[in-house]
Amino acid sequence: MVNQNNIIENYSQLGIEKGAKLAIAVSGGADSLALLYLSYRHFDVTVLTVDHGLRKEARDEACYVASLCERLGVPHTILTWEGDKPEGNIQAEAREARYALMETWCRRHGYPFLAVAHHKDDQAETFLLRLARGSGVYGLSGMKASRQLDNGVKLIRPLLNYAKAELVEYLNEQKIEWIEDPSNQSEKYGRAKARAMLEKPPLDGLNTDRLVDTVHRMQQAQDALSFYEGQWLRAALSERFGFAFLDLKALDTAPDEIVLRGLSRVCMFIGGQIYGPRYERLCRLKIELGSSDFNGATLSGAQFVPQKDGKILICREQRQIETIKPLLPEGNWDNRFSFTAKGDIAGLTIGKLGEAGLRFLKENHLGFDQVSVPRQALLAWPAVYRGDNLRLVPELGYDDLENADIRISLKRNILDKK
Repeated sequence: MVNQNNIIENYSQLGIEKGAKLAIAVSGGADSLALLYLSYRHFDVTVLTVDHGLRKEARDEACYVASLCERLGVPHTILTWEGDKPEGNIQAEAREARYALMETWCRRHGYPFLAVAHHKDDQAETFLLRLARGSGVYGLSGMKASRQLDNGVKLIRPLLNYAKAELVEYLNEQKIEWIEDPSNQSEKYGRAKARAMLEKPPLDGLNTDRLVDTVHRMQQAQDALSFYEGQWLRAALSERFGFAFLDLKALDTAPDEIVLRGLSRVCMFIGGQIYGPRYERLCRLKIELGSSDFNGATLSGAQFVPQKDGKILICREQRQIETIKPLLPEGNWDNRFSFTAKGDIAGLTIGKLGEAGLRFLKENHLGFDQVSVPRQALLAWPAVYRGDNLRLVPELGYDDLENADIRISLKRNILDKK
């Protein structure tokens, strides 16, 4: 049963005490409104609503949430997804944009927790969708109750042990109206099909509670695999600033599942990806790496380059690198590096060092001949420009800027605990 005491206990189990600063993602649907009404009395809450610009009703729905928040005395912000929208894979792209907007807002305004309203039915649907894609243990472990995002923001899911029907019952008891998103019922989306299957399961036992129990067992298996994956990576990998060296001998020192998971993590972090490559591609990569005539490969934005000492250099694939972009007071570049910039930064841009930048350093930077970083890795390093002129490469100690303080760091490290 959903009640105030239970929700406080759920938050406490996630390490969040009463009064903590908390941003809540609220779309106006039943799930997110239930989370808001269950939470706002107990925490320093602000509400974030994302207008994706994909439906004409979206702005009105955001304004409806704003009116509810005003009535409750809760701060509310509408975040808008700007720019061109994708023609395909819309739901996935919109989800990524939504989380990026909310994560950035939380970081800028000092909110360490972002709460979302995923519930037990969402967990079961996610399991079915990933099963249909052929996911292994990691994919079938579903959504975790908390997950550390980049830059210090933790995503939390306080409602994962509640069914959708319980949340709807709570809203009805409180006489709270919610908005129905028509896309949730559209059978052109896989999630709606999974929902329909769970409402009328073709087999006895294929129900939400049973699938969620399976998810919990998969999460325990994932924790065990992650432990040994971390051990293998620490022994096999030597990590540097945005690149790494892999010892080829390590490919035979652990079971395939551990090695493949380790390679997946390397591809994600060095390739700047949110998700790892498909299992079949990882298997092909492992076979190629172990071949005596291996002369290089790329996967998910990561480039694998053989070295003379039996090691493999893993660095960012050049053609996949994000194009040059304006340098803002803070932000991310190529989903690999974060930066902060103060002072006179007008007209500055950030992009890869590239061939032209590398030539400039060879001719103009006195300390460049002491650099021992592989060329392929250097080309992918972040650099700051004014027009076409190279002005800053912090990691190499090259700085031709005045009245500006710019810091560039890795968003995350491969060997950090997941």
